[in-house]
Amino acid sequence: MTFTDKKKLTKLSRLYIIGLSFVALSVIISQIIIRDHIREQENISMLVDGYSEQKNLNKEQNQLVYEHHQQALDKLGELKNIELLLMSITLLVLLIVFATIFWPASKTVNRKISQLIDSEKKAILMARSANLLKNSKEKSIQELSELTRAIDKTLLFARVTSKGAILHLGDKFLKQFNLSQLQNWTTFPEIISIHKDEQQNISTLLTSHSRTGWQGEIKATTPSGETIWLEMHMIPFFSSNDHDEIIIISSDITTRKKAHLEVAELTKKNFEEKMNQQKVISRKIIENQEKEQNRIAKDIHDGIGQMLTGLKFNIESIDLKKNEETAEKVEQLKTRTADIIQGVRTATFNLTPPELSDYGITSALSKLTHELSRLTEQNITFFNKSDFDLRLDPTSEINIYRIVQEAINNAIKYAQASYIIITLSHSDNILSISIDDDGVGFIPQKEEHKKEYGGMGMMFMQERIKYVKGRIFINSMPDKGTRITLNIPLK
Repeated sequence: MTFTDKKKLTKLSRLYIIGLSFVALSVIISQIIIRDHIREQENISMLVDGYSEQKNLNKEQNQLVYEHHQQALDKLGELKNIELLLMSITLLVLLIVFATIFWPASKTVNRKISQLIDSEKKAILMARSANLLKNSKEKSIQELSELTRAIDKTLLFARVTSKGAILHLGDKFLKQFNLSQLQNWTTFPEIISIHKDEQQNISTLLTSHSRTGWQGEIKATTPSGETIWLEMHMIPFFSSNDHDEIIIISSDITTRKKAHLEVAELTKKNFEEKMNQQKVISRKIIENQEKEQNRIAKDIHDGIGQMLTGLKFNIESIDLKKNEETAEKVEQLKTRTADIIQGVRTATFNLTPPELSDYGITSALSKLTHELSRLTEQNITFFNKSDFDLRLDPTSEINIYRIVQEAINNAIKYAQASYIIITLSHSDNILSISIDDDGVGFIPQKEEHKKEYGGMGMMFMQERIKYVKGRIFINSMPDKGTRITLNIPLK
């Protein structure tokens, strides 16, 4: 009960005592007045009775008796009025006391009782809630204990401080590192590894991420020297005793890590092999460029150069005075000039055919097959099955041209074929070119067969087709010929 409630109750008690005292005083005064009047009335009655017993009363005496009797009646009336007044006052006082004391007190008491009942109900509800919370807490503690036991058995689980002190270490952690029990001085980094640098790494992680947490891979070493890779989660936890803790949940990823390391090693080896292969290709490209330049120089020197020298000598030997001899030499000059022009055209064609830049890949391939057929006297035929006449970007066209040129040259040199057919077709998305021959064929999967069928040339074809984002397919069998198919995207 509060101080205000005590003060109100004290005030109501005082008013209640005052009201009762006033009622009691009124009753006592009314009784005293009534007793006095009754006593006087008894005296008057006795006097009248005494006079009445005397027989020889005169009229004056009767008159006196009558007056006394009348006075008695008047006093009796006054007594009744006084009694009625006192009764009214008493009732009024009682009414006032009821209105000012009893009714408010009754309402206050009822309100207090209602409040007490409500408080009791609330206390009962709170007790029930507290009981439910207690049961829930006990259940949560039990579930947490079961979860902790399950984590200890299935995961590498530990609780440590930011300084590495071990608060709890799961059974699986002990088994993983071949430990039967912990020494009081053992710290978590000492459990993880026997090497100082790895221990320092763990200590740094615990200190640096004690409030932020951390996730990553850790290299550990058991007391027996075995290397273990762990995927570790460090989770900050603030306990009720205001001590900072770190929950550590780990899993053994040694097998997966070894596989990743092996893949990385193989990737590194493949990269090194590819780089070496690229170096070989680059060296071969340079060598072929040198050979091509030497061949062109030789062709110009031995062919065009010799013909120009002969042309010069023929021109110098002309004697205009000898008409018949001059006419014969002029005809020889014409023939030599035609040969020189043809030699220049052949050299230019071998470098970059003008049809490729002027008319596109279709005209260039048609010209290539025609010239090679004429120069080698082999049956080389070109078919444009879908009437393809679109232009591609210059880089794609020159690469496609060189791939087809290399394929035809390989067939001429190695296939011993009676015919070579180049077929071009296309769809909305793909340009397809196939080179077929009926030669000796080879087994593409065997390295020695690749070398026999122009090994470096095949490698150059592979590199060029990658450049145009296309694909090359080689189908061949011994004594059944060879088909090389190029698929180049148009979009």
